[in-house]
Amino acid sequence: MEADEFEALFSEQRSLEPVDVPVGAMSPLERFKRIMSFQPVDRVIDREFGYWNDTYRRWHTEGLPRFIDNEAKANVYFGFDNWSRSIPANTNLQPAFEVEVLEDRGQTKIIYDSNRVKCEVFSDGTDTIPHYLDFPIKDRESYLPFKERLVPNLEKRIKTDLQSFSKKVENRNYVLMAPGGSTAGMVRNWMGFEDICLAIYDQPELLEEILDDLSDVSSNVAAEICAHMTPDLVCWWEDIAYKNGPIVTPDWFKETCGKAIKKVMDVYRGAGVEHAFVDCDGDFRSLMPGWLDNGVDIMFPLEVASGVHPENLRKENSGIRMMGGFDKVALIKGKSEIRKELNRLKPLVEEGGFIPHVDHRVQPDVSLENYLYYLEAKRDIFGIENRVSDETLKVEVA
Repeated sequence: MEADEFEALFSEQRSLEPVDVPVGAMSPLERFKRIMSFQPVDRVIDREFGYWNDTYRRWHTEGLPRFIDNEAKANVYFGFDNWSRSIPANTNLQPAFEVEVLEDRGQTKIIYDSNRVKCEVFSDGTDTIPHYLDFPIKDRESYLPFKERLVPNLEKRIKTDLQSFSKKVENRNYVLMAPGGSTAGMVRNWMGFEDICLAIYDQPELLEEILDDLSDVSSNVAAEICAHMTPDLVCWWEDIAYKNGPIVTPDWFKETCGKAIKKVMDVYRGAGVEHAFVDCDGDFRSLMPGWLDNGVDIMFPLEVASGVHPENLRKENSGIRMMGGFDKVALIKGKSEIRKELNRLKPLVEEGGFIPHVDHRVQPDVSLENYLYYLEAKRDIFGIENRVSDETLKVEVA
């Protein structure tokens, strides 16, 4: 596929018009709703999580066209389902802080990032977790510059004319996604791992104030959206767990963060929104009541290395809805492990309430050959049409 051909296809798939559906096939919206209702479908949704920037750089040396350099383009190029659109709205800082370079050390730079976190990053854009040096919120006084940026101010937060947007998506056959926001995950970004843990005991009033402000922003955004349309899926982000469990106490999360989540989800649920997912890495299992009890019903991305294999999660929580769960390590181990992991997920796909994909962004130690094999094997095992866009890159499914 040439660059100009790709750009035409890419533009088409970003349109708000209904997507093309083959004769006799379910639309993405119908397919999603039936999957999450544990009803029979023609096939599962074909989607993936994404890639690190260094993965693109490696794959460019292995045959991936250089104009495929971000997730949106990769989704089109690899032939994934054109299954969703997002309502452009911001529930974070408005505006974000300006990025400021404090020191250029050649290979690295010391900066203040858009959250006003002081950190060291690679100058060439190498995609790694920054080396964090200092976090801005330490007490209520240092929170005040953030509080000024956490007011509803809907004219600046909602990046489209909702009345016009709602008319364009009225006859959609894809999943329309709305922002839920974040609770402890965002506070962790601003305070750091240690300080949010200490603040649970030393400054609980500060944490409650921040969470009240975050939920006030998100609930106002939700109300404005729902005054014009009913989304199909609400998206939350947290990332407050790692391999050995959560960084915050489950009781605090359920009681304090749960209240903030409920405030937002009550708006969406009251408008008829049926589903919401949370993006949280690591072993989040002890935090699940804080989401499930307050209207967030889909867990994602299920990092297997953290003990959150979807097979086990379903056994532990009958009827749990999930997305992700393919162990990314299998992509490195090779083709037999790839097929083994896919076949392990097959009963869950058949049972419903589950959309399989790699359990985090594909890392740069995965070859393009192995990844293409994964896509073809996944589509073969789950009855999805094989649609890797460039015929010269296709591989045989053993």
